[in-house]
Amino acid sequence: MKRRDFLKSLSIVPFLHLLPSTNTTASERQRIVVLVELKGGNDSLNTLIPYQDAAYYQLRPKLAIPQKQVLDLGEGMGMHPAMKPLLPLWQNKELAWIQGIGVQGQEQARSHFTSIHTWETANANQNTEQGWVSQVFREQRQQLQGIAVGDGLGPLAGSGFNAINLHDPDEFIETISKLRPSNATDNNPLLAHIMATQQKLLSAGVQVSRQLQANHDIKQQFPTGEFGNGLATAARMILSGFDIPVYKVGLGNFDTHVSQSVLHQRLLAELATGLANFSRVMQQHGRWEDVVVVTYSEFGRRAAENHSMGTDHGSAAAHLVMGGAVKGGLYGQQPDLHALNAGDEQYHIDFRSIYATLARRWWQKPSPWGVAEIPFIA
Repeated sequence: MKRRDFLKSLSIVPFLHLLPSTNTTASERQRIVVLVELKGGNDSLNTLIPYQDAAYYQLRPKLAIPQKQVLDLGEGMGMHPAMKPLLPLWQNKELAWIQGIGVQGQEQARSHFTSIHTWETANANQNTEQGWVSQVFREQRQQLQGIAVGDGLGPLAGSGFNAINLHDPDEFIETISKLRPSNATDNNPLLAHIMATQQKLLSAGVQVSRQLQANHDIKQQFPTGEFGNGLATAARMILSGFDIPVYKVGLGNFDTHVSQSVLHQRLLAELATGLANFSRVMQQHGRWEDVVVVTYSEFGRRAAENHSMGTDHGSAAAHLVMGGAVKGGLYGQQPDLHALNAGDEQYHIDFRSIYATLARRWWQKPSPWGVAEIPFIA
């Protein structure tokens, strides 16, 4: 094996060391959360639309979605037409929308970095590095607990919580394929140690590689690009049976200050298609009841459109939750567009309530935050 390949193989040692064994019975299955970051600040007012409110059309004379195009969900609310792939999940009551979510004081903090850090840590203290997921999983564990597909651990970061970045399982498989067993002996202790390390890598890696390769074709069921790859990676790991409670994936370009309509439609279509395909794959393999998918973003957008056919950084937002165990429906209330706070929708649900609900009702762990829960999980 070439020196470069060997050094690359050493980089997967932590992954192999932490990787938990696979489960085989339904009673042992891990309850999983897939976090979907909508990078840049999604315009939720054009995602979950108060299409019966005249103020919406007054605030957005050019960007508002025509009433006849909105996918009606009842109670005067509807989804952007690009999200049609998610309608079956809504009709099956497996999709919930949480309205009016926000962060206290966010009207004064519109920085992308500051706001996403607050969402990821559940804390406005910028010196805090402990992600909210790692705060929930307080007990020490030797095995892998989280995978972030792409760059940055985000809410999975923090001491005591074992999480890694994994860009593509196929890179792992390729690295393993280059390892070869060796019967070489040498009196040099360092070389002997290297040979032993290689043997351990090969033994553990081949087993993992086989499990991942068995689900290789799943990639074809997802869109290409960062988001599709993230969902495909999460799906392959879940279906390989690894006992990992949380995955993080991302979809970018939601910072729509200019010419929003076409870009936002494309992003929502990519989001909806990817999530619909993910749910279908989980259902086909009997894992949909074990998974909850949650979106989050650093902030919402202003209620009114700007002069560049876009929207600027705002505060309150709506996010979706979906899964086989989710109690679908509308939760919370759409902020009153007649009672804006300096152009912002006013939030009425603490963003940490989503985290508290996942902690207590899904993972059955204590919530570190003294906030109310939302009954989207029984």
